[in-house]
Amino acid sequence: MASISQAQASLGSDFDFGGIARGGEVKLNSVEAIMAQAAVEFIELAKKRLTERKKIDTGNLSDIVVSSVTQNGTKYSLTIGYDKSNPASKYYDFNDKGVKGIGGFKGKLPSGFHEPTNSPYSFKNLRLSSGFIDSITRWYLRHKNYIRNEDQRRNLTGLQQRRRTLGNVVNQTEKLRNLAIATARNIKRKGISRTGFFEDNIDIAFGPEFQAKLAQALGQDIALNIKQTFS
Repeated sequence: MASISQAQASLGSDFDFGGIARGGEVKLNSVEAIMAQAAVEFIELAKKRLTERKKIDTGNLSDIVVSSVTQNGTKYSLTIGYDKSNPASKYYDFNDKGVKGIGGFKGKLPSGFHEPTNSPYSFKNLRLSSGFIDSITRWYLRHKNYIRNEDQRRNLTGLQQRRRTLGNVVNQTEKLRNLAIATARNIKRKGISRTGFFEDNIDIAFGPEFQAKLAQALGQDIALNIKQTFS
């Protein structure tokens, strides 16, 4: 096996092994650079998948962050995921792995989506929480083109117009809530299709090429351990 110095030299001059550059700017050593580069590649692949599946809405799912590389003896580690303050930290895995509907996934899947047959998650009943309904309502408010607007009457008097406007507010609010409830029930019946923006990109970003580079930088064989934590 090549020596550590030989392995590091094979990575080229782009890698720094000194730690701190002139002026106090922190630079990554070879191992840190390889791991950080793979993490960035993973995040870009995940964002691309989310965009392709039209899962970019409020931006929560695309706000993936990565920690700095830490070393403990011969072990190097980094964490990729979401800040705890990000709502996506609580639901990203449902989008990644999909959720089985009460009767299994039904209906035609959009191109590129996969039925969540192997998902560990499934809806158990049609009961709807207020939070679920509110979430869908907010989605419709951000995508008003999905809500059909009623034709407006013309030639109304001032009093009639005010009554009509007030009535529209009440009617539209009730209509939106009913639409959100119907959508929520439909989601529970059909399930949520699998996106795979996390699972499918792990082997790409942290696959054989990454492991070979890391082994060269360390000058020794490595054991890659990827652990997923989801609460």
